Amino acid sequence: MKQENTTLDMSPAPSADLRRPVAPVPDLSHGPRANEPAMLGFGGFLLGSISLAFYLKDVSVPANSLVASLPIMVFASTVMLLMACAWAARLGDGVFAAVYGLFGTFWLSFSILSLALNNNWMGEFENIEQRQATANFVLVWAIVIILLTVTTLRLPRAFTFLFVVVSATLLVLFGSIEQAIDQTVNNPLKPGDPWLIYVGITTMFLFIALGMYIFASFMHRATGAKNLPLGKPFVKGR
Repeated sequence: MKQENTTLDMSPAPSADLRRPVAPVPDLSHGPRANEPAMLGFGGFLLGSISLAFYLKDVSVPANSLVASLPIMVFASTVMLLMACAWAARLGDGVFAAVYGLFGTFWLSFSILSLALNNNWMGEFENIEQRQATANFVLVWAIVIILLTVTTLRLPRAFTFLFVVVSATLLVLFGSIEQAIDQTVNNPLKPGDPWLIYVGITTMFLFIALGMYIFASFMHRATGAKNLPLGKPFVKGR
């Protein structure tokens, strides 16, 4: 008598792969919603710069206070720039991670210095020593940004122009603080405003315009619009 095959004797049917197919990872370096930290970093850069420029424009007005700008500098500029720094580092872009990290820590350290001086944590702000400390702070950052400018000449020219104007602004602001110190020493009753401060305000609005252009260039690229050229580097790569 012929024996019929039972279910146990039959070879198991191939199991179906129930896993969902993995979708290909889109290239977001160009086109809609480009994976570009500059969109976040330059937004933070502009917020702090515009806030400080508006303060310096009315620096001689008694009701004007730098403390009112600190929430923008700390909770907008610093946070956005440090987020862009982490984003760029995650993408392996060490150069721009350093750029965003430098500007982010500038706004953070400047905010702490301003808060300390306005609350007299380091003595009266009118004291020559406190103003000299502010001048040294600006000079240190000017040296660092000048070094950044020299070492990033292989970036597109728009970035070089931006760093040059930022460096010039810091040097002019350093000179204006030193000028204010000299006026206070020579005429303590009515020192007056240093004229160099107005040169610094002018150059500050100039690098704000450059920052706006760079920000718009990356946003245009991310949304698929016509790319705004950033220029060729001053120094060609190897």
